[in-house]
Amino acid sequence: MKNVITCVIVDDDSFAIKVICDHIEKLPRLKVLKTYQSSLDALAGINALGADLVFLDIDMPGLSGLSLASAIRHSTPNIIFTTAFTEYALKAFDLRAKHYLLKPIEFVRFAQEVNTVIKECFDNPLDEDNQAFYVRNGERGNRVKVLKGDIIYFQGAGNYLHIFTPTEHYTIYYALKDMERKLSQNLNFYRVHKSYIINTDFIKSIQGNTIHLQKYDVLMTAPFKEDFIRYLEDNTLLFRKD
Repeated sequence: MKNVITCVIVDDDSFAIKVICDHIEKLPRLKVLKTYQSSLDALAGINALGADLVFLDIDMPGLSGLSLASAIRHSTPNIIFTTAFTEYALKAFDLRAKHYLLKPIEFVRFAQEVNTVIKECFDNPLDEDNQAFYVRNGERGNRVKVLKGDIIYFQGAGNYLHIFTPTEHYTIYYALKDMERKLSQNLNFYRVHKSYIINTDFIKSIQGNTIHLQKYDVLMTAPFKEDFIRYLEDNTLLFRKD
């Protein structure tokens, strides 16, 4: 359990910032690190702060909250959007936002939603270790421990999910989209195709749209590869010939 949860607030409306600050003061585990009225200023400074939770307005001048969230989500993945516009909800959840609060934000609803995020992201004892899944092996009461670090990739097939490790192949009754949500905090895993989630630790090389994962090859396709391409751009070194 994390006792103190640090927060950053980004909103071009100073009154909206004050409302959220007032709400945070009433929740003893939350602490405001910094507030920004400019999303561009936030982009320059937010990664260095290492905040646990970001409250982010969507409709801002210069750089939208959605664009900012896309830029920071790998270093600051716990984002709660705050907005007066319901039409942004679907896009917000596409970015794996933890929640979506509509303005005006009353304290009771704020506390309910934030406490839900705290329980899911900071208080779940299974998530503190968060290193393995347990797979039923078909026999009543029996489970096999599968380390997440050993998983090369997941392949969805309707309501079933195939899990591939270097030595084993498991099939479970589970949807790929649910696994994607379950892995939203694990920055090693990316969904690159409607049927595939890969573990970047096992990438050997990439040729065009083909990702070579040890003995397996996986294709990446739009729109699923967007986050993965951003990851590649952030971690690619250019080779220079003299």
